Amino acid sequence: MKKPVKFLKVLLISTLALLLMVAGCSDSNSTQGSTDDDLEGKTVKVLLSAGDIGQFNSWKERSKKFTEDTGIKIEFIETPYENLLENITSDGIANSGAYDLVVFLDSMGSSISQFLEPLDEYAAKDDYNLDRFPSSILDLSTFDDKVYSLPVRAHVQMMFYRQDIFDQLNLEVPTTWEEFESTTKKISDETNLDGVVPYYGAGNNGQNIPMWTSYLWSNNGDIFDEDYKPIFNNAEGIEATQRYIDLLVKDKVAPKGSVTFGEQDSRTYFKQGKAAIWLGWWWVYSEFNDEEASNPEVAGNVNFAPVPGWEDKSISSNVSTFPLAMMKGSKNKEAAWEVLKWISEPEEELDIVLKTWKEEIPSKEFSTVITQTENLKNEELNGLTNDFYSVAADGFENAKTLPHIQEWPQVADIISSAISKMATGKPVESTLNDAAEQVEKLLDNAGYYNK
Repeated sequence: MKKPVKFLKVLLISTLALLLMVAGCSDSNSTQGSTDDDLEGKTVKVLLSAGDIGQFNSWKERSKKFTEDTGIKIEFIETPYENLLENITSDGIANSGAYDLVVFLDSMGSSISQFLEPLDEYAAKDDYNLDRFPSSILDLSTFDDKVYSLPVRAHVQMMFYRQDIFDQLNLEVPTTWEEFESTTKKISDETNLDGVVPYYGAGNNGQNIPMWTSYLWSNNGDIFDEDYKPIFNNAEGIEATQRYIDLLVKDKVAPKGSVTFGEQDSRTYFKQGKAAIWLGWWWVYSEFNDEEASNPEVAGNVNFAPVPGWEDKSISSNVSTFPLAMMKGSKNKEAAWEVLKWISEPEEELDIVLKTWKEEIPSKEFSTVITQTENLKNEELNGLTNDFYSVAADGFENAKTLPHIQEWPQVADIISSAISKMATGKPVESTLNDAAEQVEKLLDNAGYYNK
């Protein structure tokens, strides 16, 4: 398993910068060197979230060649993440064209889609295949059956585990929650480590929700029915939630501190060598194996696998995206579309990541982000990474997505608070019922049930 220390160290810095925000080249219609003469000299303004992100730095550096080939200039504008939604909204309301393309966290999509340009007609005109992206992440870019952004950055849940501990105890990698429970119990009983370190703490933008949904969805449960009535408190939801909470409350394979942990707290706990399993976003693979970020017994000993599933039912992980969209008020839409196509060209995406793993580009441009199915299954890339991207590809395909409705942040707060309460010992069924009642009242007031 290739884990260049220099690469991992720099990647950790850039990835952590992205987390403060809360998780290539083309088909036959390549734009480079073939842009309409009318677009030469146009400047496309791209709003990015600040943070010295390697993927964004690669775009900036490679844009020089794009400009040489097409005559289209790209101006990258950065703003702190906490100002991103406000900047997009202000420009959208004013329809001023301050930005042509914008990046944003997918949970913002429902509130800003009114300011974004649908991309379906552009894609159809140029025979741009939107199915290049896994359906789970394309879904987060889709509203009212129209695609409003391209998911050029995305994260999927995976399970990370201490290979040395598994070897020591002769453990198989768990594929079901039943196996997961027996594995974590054996680890807790026979070592000085906790079997797993979840994070049940409330708030933190609902960080305790994704692992809960892996239990919920794999038990054929869901958050809402087709009419947006909450159903996470039905029989499947209660059973799944109880199992998730019991890691701490009943089985005691999780540390007591996990009741208040956020994601960063749990990652730190794992890096300190205090737990054997961690479930979360795929970007942590490099961090966990970085000898300057993790304790010596951890770095170099962390392996990966899909998130477990419910016995005889399904596996369902979660995804998060940071897509790129065109503003409806853009004065340079055709040029902006050319830039969108260029950034999302499969070969461009793949080249950045291959050169990252081979350390053939400056460290400030390192990026491990792959979002296109063809590239996730690339033989050379998987050879360099012990099939990391192949496993991730399956995760993207099996994933479901959190509801992308405008009220989701408030809904997430309610559910997140309920999870925290149950982790402190509150009864699961009544707590879920209370949360469902609050959510239904919220959506009722928002007019979801008016006929």
